[in-house]
Amino acid sequence: MAQAKKGDKQKGLGGVPITYIAGALLAAAAAAFFALRGRAHFTKGPILTPLKAPKVTDLLEFDAAYKDRMLWGSYRSGLYFGMRTRTPKGLVSGLMWFDPDDFQTLQQYRVRHEASQGDGLASYGWKRHDGRTYGQQVLVDNDYNITLSMLKSFGEGSGPGGDWSVRLQLRRTSGMPTQRRRISVVIYMGDEDTPREPWQVLPDGEVTDLRPQPAALLTGGSAALGRGGARWALHAMEQATEPPASRRSRGCRVDYLGMSTEGHKPDYLLKVRELLLSTMYERLQRQPPSDKFRLYLPNGATTNSDLALFQVTCVIPSTVDFAFTSSSGDVSDSSERLEGLLGPGLDGPLAAAEAAFDQRFDRVFGEGIARALQPQQQPDSAASPDASTPDAPDAAAVVETAKAALSNLLGSMGYFYGSSLVRTGPPGSEPAPYWPAPLFTAVPSRSFFPRGFLWDEGFHQLLLQRWEPALSRDVIAHWLDLMNAQGWIPREQILGEEARARVPPEFVVQLPWHANPPSLFLPIAHMAAQLGRAQQQATDGTAAASDAESAAELERVRAFLRRAWPRLAAWYNWFNTTQAGPLPSSFRWHGRDPLAASELNPKTLTSGLDDYPRASHPDDSERHLDLRCWMALAAQAMADIGTSLGLPAAAVARYAAAAEQLSDLRQLAALHLDQGRGVFADWGTHTEEVALEVKSIVVPGGEGQPPQRRDVSERVTTGWPQPQFVPQFGYVSLFPLIMRLLPTGREPNATASAAATAATAGATAAAGGAALTLQQLQLLTDPSLLWSEHGLRSLAKTASLYKKRNTADDPPYWRGQIWINVNYLVLRSLSYYARHGSPEVAAAAAAAHDELRRRLLRTLVGGYKRQGYLYEQYDDESGRGTSSHPFTGWTALVTLIAAQEY
Repeated sequence: MAQAKKGDKQKGLGGVPITYIAGALLAAAAAAFFALRGRAHFTKGPILTPLKAPKVTDLLEFDAAYKDRMLWGSYRSGLYFGMRTRTPKGLVSGLMWFDPDDFQTLQQYRVRHEASQGDGLASYGWKRHDGRTYGQQVLVDNDYNITLSMLKSFGEGSGPGGDWSVRLQLRRTSGMPTQRRRISVVIYMGDEDTPREPWQVLPDGEVTDLRPQPAALLTGGSAALGRGGARWALHAMEQATEPPASRRSRGCRVDYLGMSTEGHKPDYLLKVRELLLSTMYERLQRQPPSDKFRLYLPNGATTNSDLALFQVTCVIPSTVDFAFTSSSGDVSDSSERLEGLLGPGLDGPLAAAEAAFDQRFDRVFGEGIARALQPQQQPDSAASPDASTPDAPDAAAVVETAKAALSNLLGSMGYFYGSSLVRTGPPGSEPAPYWPAPLFTAVPSRSFFPRGFLWDEGFHQLLLQRWEPALSRDVIAHWLDLMNAQGWIPREQILGEEARARVPPEFVVQLPWHANPPSLFLPIAHMAAQLGRAQQQATDGTAAASDAESAAELERVRAFLRRAWPRLAAWYNWFNTTQAGPLPSSFRWHGRDPLAASELNPKTLTSGLDDYPRASHPDDSERHLDLRCWMALAAQAMADIGTSLGLPAAAVARYAAAAEQLSDLRQLAALHLDQGRGVFADWGTHTEEVALEVKSIVVPGGEGQPPQRRDVSERVTTGWPQPQFVPQFGYVSLFPLIMRLLPTGREPNATASAAATAATAGATAAAGGAALTLQQLQLLTDPSLLWSEHGLRSLAKTASLYKKRNTADDPPYWRGQIWINVNYLVLRSLSYYARHGSPEVAAAAAAAHDELRRRLLRTLVGGYKRQGYLYEQYDDESGRGTSSHPFTGWTALVTLIAAQEY
């Protein structure tokens, strides 16, 4: 207590000890000088032009052969299923389905196309997807159960991008009536470019129904398949089913529509569902009166069609195959290939692809999952965070969930092309377009966020790089190539009309002084560690004999990091010159609005934590703990990358020095340790005396209308804001632990470090280098704070804003809910301290790790089984998934959690 009081007396400006301020004056002057130079450069530098550095996507690794193999894919992330080419103007395909005999199909627009939570599907998602050639998805929609299998193949004579097949197995759900029921599926093709030649709809003549032999639906040519505009064709076939097709009145009925999109191309392709419904309605209106309601396309096509829809109506159960073939020569050359793309000939390749996926999953993750799920000795009562230890989930269920999580991440990867809108002037000024660019990316949610998010991507790639490193490098390369001349990357990528159509206007425009957590350094640091281990093993003489492919892979990693280096350096510098805080080695998220009168606590969207409580009154004095810790990660990653590449010492020294400074416990404690509570926290102008109050205001009426009274919510402050540590304990408080900035207790100078730390950080570290770490682990596992039966909640139950709405319309988001990305980072850190900590730290970290992992697996695996989805967040009391679903992004880290891959 005496030491704590002495520390209080020595506090100076902003709660920082005077000794620290005095020692930092010279550094502050130098930092200010360079920051002013950097800001001047930032102000003058071109915002709307790319960084002058070689593109990472131009690496030899991503050569013409690679691009050809990746040309086609399920890259239309926002649809239940859609194929497209990885070209600026794509050749696209999509799938719709509906009940052709139900009037509600028209009345309530019950045609499934865009993935939407409003459709209320019981479940949908990829059960298997390898990211390149194969995927299997199950969609359960009321009475319909659709199993969709997709397979790419490269046969002799295949054109650019190869061929692809889609099999639809149309079945009843368990509760569906057994009387005959029908379903209509619609597959369509469109071209975002102008075709080089007219398409031919039903080139071999009318097809009124499908039989167990291939039928040609459509042929055409597209510049998306190469400079010569390779020819392509779409085929369909019904599989023999029970009862056999010969005993049924007919096969699946075929109706069609072919039309030109000239002058309306973006609208028609974006509103193809509405086009389908309106066309069927017009045909229905022209039909003679009948007792039977039937929705069919009108069976017509224009001579210059570049959008074609094919409606296949089947009695359930049925199986329908579609195949797309391309060729640089005559399309008829593909006839022999069709035998392996449709019908019985497709059975074997699909079964082989499924087996190959399962075997590969077992090889990459299966052993780790099996080992991690072995029964473990329960920690004793002293080491256990609390007595209520949940049982580990069933191993088979864990594997099923882990496969689905990985597959949904891979199957939801999208290709986008377009320009971000960027505001370069003051608020209210017109935004300007970024340069047109492609983005190949994983997306957080097909139903809610089918576009790219910068900070999400770092977490996505932690999983993807374990599965296929080349694919992960391709994604990261696309993101780094979006960097402008100042080193800024727009945090939300809304490229192209299809992506923009799903985004509210207020979120479209990006601001070039707004950051996002540099989470891409997580997977990039993993690459540097690969090189570092290989070099260390070579130096020690412990390197095992490596095969040619392993050596080639290391060289690809080295080439990638070498090409990425100037972009990473520019990005790092951008953070240091635009997000620097008011004191040396402090940082501040920009973008908080001090005039946000309707928000209980002004949001910090740039931090990725949205409504997580920060200082109540934003100003330039804020110091944000999480951003400082992110910068410690970035500095260390830059130092490691430079060292692994063998760069000159002078080029690496500045990053190593920055990493050492940002890892200095004395400085961290001086800026962010609230000694009175023993917790790490933000600093800013703050009061707890704030509330949302409903006020009645009068607004002018419309023309000829009287004024109207309206209730609005407005923030009311009854206390006087004071400079202080923000007294909200939550995820932000864990960042020193997350980024491994706390002592392990095994440091060579642990005693000296403890003594030095005690002088500034108070009694919490006086007992030794591990005392502060042990204290933070105790806070972590305190059930009255973040520790719950289902994982770590984002905000302590004792916090004043726990589960509080931020506006009248915004429910709590990062105010108590469980988020898997941060829980994964905590597990990653606990695993580190369990391996490298002193005996006391290691024991506490290991117990917390094992218990937290069990609880998370029980929540995620059990929730997936009960609710049919992985979710964006989970309720800390019930464990139920909430908010966006399926959440195909960082919740997929459950695969790494299951395998203990950190």
